[in-house]
Amino acid sequence: MSSPRARRVALIGYDCAIPKRLEALVAEGVLPNFKKFIESGSYMTEGYNLPTVTPPSWATVCTGAYPRTHGVEDYYYYVEGRSLEHKKTVQAFGSGILTAQTIWDRWDREGKKCIVVNYPMAWPNNMKHGVMVMGEGISPAETRWMEESNAHREFLASESIISTDYFPFGVQASFDKARGWQNLPEADEVLAFSVEMPFKESMIPLQSQVWHGLAWESGDDGFDTFALCREKDYTTAFFTIRKGQWSDPVVHSFAAGEDDHAEKGTFRCKLMDLSDDAEEFKLYITGISGHGGFIDPPEAAAGIDFSKDVTANDIGLVGSLYGVLDEETVVELAQFHSNWLINVATSLLKANEDWDLFYMHSHPIDWFYHGWLSAMSSDNPEVSKKAFAMEREIYRIEDNLLGRLMEIFGNDTLVCICSDHGATPMGPILNTAEVLKAAGLCSYEQKNSKNYWDVYETSEGFNYALDVSKSLAVPQRYMFVYVNLKDKYPGGIVATEDYESVRDRIIDALLDYRHPETGARPVLLAVRKEDATVFGMGGAQAGDVVYALKPEYMGEHGYGFPTGESGCGSLKNVLIFRGPNIKKNYKYTRPRWLADIVPTLCYATGNPVPEDAEGAIIYQILECPDLVK
Repeated sequence: MSSPRARRVALIGYDCAIPKRLEALVAEGVLPNFKKFIESGSYMTEGYNLPTVTPPSWATVCTGAYPRTHGVEDYYYYVEGRSLEHKKTVQAFGSGILTAQTIWDRWDREGKKCIVVNYPMAWPNNMKHGVMVMGEGISPAETRWMEESNAHREFLASESIISTDYFPFGVQASFDKARGWQNLPEADEVLAFSVEMPFKESMIPLQSQVWHGLAWESGDDGFDTFALCREKDYTTAFFTIRKGQWSDPVVHSFAAGEDDHAEKGTFRCKLMDLSDDAEEFKLYITGISGHGGFIDPPEAAAGIDFSKDVTANDIGLVGSLYGVLDEETVVELAQFHSNWLINVATSLLKANEDWDLFYMHSHPIDWFYHGWLSAMSSDNPEVSKKAFAMEREIYRIEDNLLGRLMEIFGNDTLVCICSDHGATPMGPILNTAEVLKAAGLCSYEQKNSKNYWDVYETSEGFNYALDVSKSLAVPQRYMFVYVNLKDKYPGGIVATEDYESVRDRIIDALLDYRHPETGARPVLLAVRKEDATVFGMGGAQAGDVVYALKPEYMGEHGYGFPTGESGCGSLKNVLIFRGPNIKKNYKYTRPRWLADIVPTLCYATGNPVPEDAEGAIIYQILECPDLVK
């Protein structure tokens, strides 16, 4: 009789995949690989984690520990010694802040070969035997650790736009007669511009370059053709395209770092607009995707072709919010992003056939829901129809990724598909500072930020400047309020002996508050941090008061309990297992936690459990649960 134990393990994390939306699309027949996976595996219908945000959830998925133990309790991280103001917190990404052992570090100690691709809590790499593709953010080859707001840095640089209009992440240009050029295209009139391109959000600073644009008429209907060139010579053109077209991938060299060494990067451009008279022009430029420096060990990158794909960080979400990109382009960028992941993941799996564990994270579904989940619930049928169509295409892209990986995994691999949280449509915004101000606990002023990464602040309820020196209580991150102790925090004003009385006032203020738009209480619960340990929080990174909102408030995730349902959304997470010894076409309807994944993977393969794992083995999905005799 063959052993019921799986030979190896793979986990594919789909950020923000919503169970009921996945089920609906499978029922439509548009996700054949997900359908096959569910029907040949075991599906958890009630998957939970708290808080419902990216870093703590993925930290739980790779450690088997709850946030109070692994040390990441929010999307943002409070750095000791800083002001309590939310804007002083940093994004909580990377292995350096974990206080619990990961599954790959534990297995690596036993000589197992682990491959980890774009996993948010993975980088820097601590393994001796494995391969890691940088995971210190939500997109490959980027870092968000120690970055405030939603800023990030990429290898090599982030997206941009050249336009006749002003955009905060672009460069303005206007056409004039082409002068001083060589080898111009044959046309009655050729217009040109030259711009100095700064390469922003670069992990390694890149020198700016001067790029040159050409526009001309191919017929008699006005300007319709554009070329971007390295020099004032059409023969040096990166590409030639027309309105609505993407360029082919461009491989180019950039001077980087203090020593100006050459770094190769790949990018693509799409001509979003070119009017007949060339007075209106928009050229979108994807981020510059590097060819190395984000894989450890470095030699693991040798067999990967980086010349054809771009990481397409955020799949154009910010560009869409600023009106640069349309929905069609966002879907195209999601496909580019997925192509990059498929290429890298499959290349590494094929080059390391003796792998024992594979962990990977993919983010497009989350980016989509941040931009369009509320549109799916719109009363305007045309708006909702378009958003549902976009959702369908995003999930199709992820379905194709699953299919490509399943071809490599084979039948002897135990595979887990999961999401870190779900999402709900945008509801009435809660400004927690206003709640506390009304109770005499907080002082702030409204602000208008000029930082384009702060485009999210209004929807997150943080569009204000807090005066710490006049605040007894400070709201911070998604679920916390701090007592502003004078002996503990810069600008603190509360005496130690008043700590509990102020904390009681905070809890009362949160629970008593009625939202001006609805007249109802938006706060579901508010408790002392030590009471939050019963639902996995309340560790060193928690505020003095932990609170959660009802799911119909705010959006899209991070504020409520994982049981929350609102509109077409849900905060529950997807959790599905398939492979050796896993029950087929089985639905497990009791609640399970993301902390249960690691213990189950270890038990089902007979491999060691990470030192700090707290979750439980999901015996009920195993055909033979008694693996220990």
